[in-house]
Amino acid sequence: MFVVMRLYWPKTEAPSVLPLGSGTWAPPGIVPVTNARALDARRFGDKSLETVIRTDHRYGGDVFFEGPRGWPYWKLLEYPKPIQNPNLWPDSQSTYFLSRFALPAGDTLTLRGAFPRARYFKFALYKAEQGTFVSTGEDIAGWDISPDPGSTNPFVVGNYRLGDPRDDTVTIVAEDAPAKKEDREANTLYAGSGGGDLQFVTRIYLSDAGSDGAGWAPWASAVRRRGLPDIELTLADGSQLTGDEAIAAIGKPIAGNTAQPFTAAQWDALINAKDNDPTLDPATAPARKDPKWEKYWNIQYSILGSFKTAEKRARIPYAGPIDGGGDPDTNYLFIQLSRKFGPVFVTRGKLPTFPDTYAGAAGRGLEIMPKAQMQYFSIVSCEAAPSGQIVDGLADMQIPIDENGNYIIVYSRAEDRPKNATAENGVAWIEWSQRGEGLDTPANRTDFGMLMIRIMAPSSDWAESPANITKPGEEEAVMGAYYPRGKYSTKEAFEALGSKP
Repeated sequence: MFVVMRLYWPKTEAPSVLPLGSGTWAPPGIVPVTNARALDARRFGDKSLETVIRTDHRYGGDVFFEGPRGWPYWKLLEYPKPIQNPNLWPDSQSTYFLSRFALPAGDTLTLRGAFPRARYFKFALYKAEQGTFVSTGEDIAGWDISPDPGSTNPFVVGNYRLGDPRDDTVTIVAEDAPAKKEDREANTLYAGSGGGDLQFVTRIYLSDAGSDGAGWAPWASAVRRRGLPDIELTLADGSQLTGDEAIAAIGKPIAGNTAQPFTAAQWDALINAKDNDPTLDPATAPARKDPKWEKYWNIQYSILGSFKTAEKRARIPYAGPIDGGGDPDTNYLFIQLSRKFGPVFVTRGKLPTFPDTYAGAAGRGLEIMPKAQMQYFSIVSCEAAPSGQIVDGLADMQIPIDENGNYIIVYSRAEDRPKNATAENGVAWIEWSQRGEGLDTPANRTDFGMLMIRIMAPSSDWAESPANITKPGEEEAVMGAYYPRGKYSTKEAFEALGSKP
């Protein structure tokens, strides 16, 4: 390969190549790349630019599934579609597909697909309510899906994860769900007989090494056997439609981006509301000097309520289905912060056990699915709700732990990162957004920060599971050593802790 760099009409003012041999400009260094999968991947396990492009090329043209959607696609693709904007605090390792449709009473939608090579896989149904998408309670995780005859479900504990065939069939019926769980049909989601628009979400988290972002095919191969499910619509009269005909009959593509729960103006009004907690300062609200990690319940209680006094917040309903398109099997913990209280925020806790599926012994995925306290753990660095963007993220396998499973996570801007906040020192680092709230208005507060932890599908026999938190305020008592405890600090103070912080 012969590479030429041309510079047209260089000026004599600095920086310049002139005078030749002693100019102030120098060409960039050439960096050898031995693994194309590593391009733009900051950490082991991150999706590379190559993987993102390959995944979008394979699945991005489907008019029913409308994807892939997720932070790396929005960040790395040159021309992402509006629907690919993951604008409500997504995970950094997720690949989503959103579908919107209306299923008339008596109709059945059948999805014939394959289990992905990934850590987590789920189908879920939502309905639009109060400006956001609220779970209908109908969802099915990968391990609960019965495989087709002759196939193996790789998500079941003890099963071989890497084999073929791995086919599955799931149906969505326009009927009300049976009152008793034992009367439900296998591999079936109930959309209800009342009709109306539904949002159907396909979730795939942390595809295996060597797989594309959806886990359905090798990332480096132009050949794939199967990807997005084939759809088949059975009408109430028994007639069947497939492919484009089925989509035309029930599909309602999402025009543009999905809506935010707040506009910038509404967020600004909330910050300056007269009935806010008087101890809060609009310059930092809703952050507090002594912040605590909380379980997320819903937008009204967790976000709006965080600006109010404890007495006013207690009057806001917190129980109910997850909103904001959240996963019903995921427990979210979050904390809102301000750099005005300290440019560095340090969180310490104990990491629950998880199935480390990414690489395995041969570097192409773990062979056998193990039992663990949860399926997946992550932490993301967020901007404010009107932005909904994240700027950084860590998955469980990217977080160093000591011999007892304890972790330390440092949150700061790059210029405030302590020198000892490195994996070599047993410390994970996550970046604080330079944009703060991320609003494109003069009111944007660049000191705002927010962190969100996902604990997905915790095991029912894990006593300290956040799923056992039944009301606000129980977080620390229930989670014990697994509860994240955080405090403000500075670069200098953390560096003073030495090589073993």
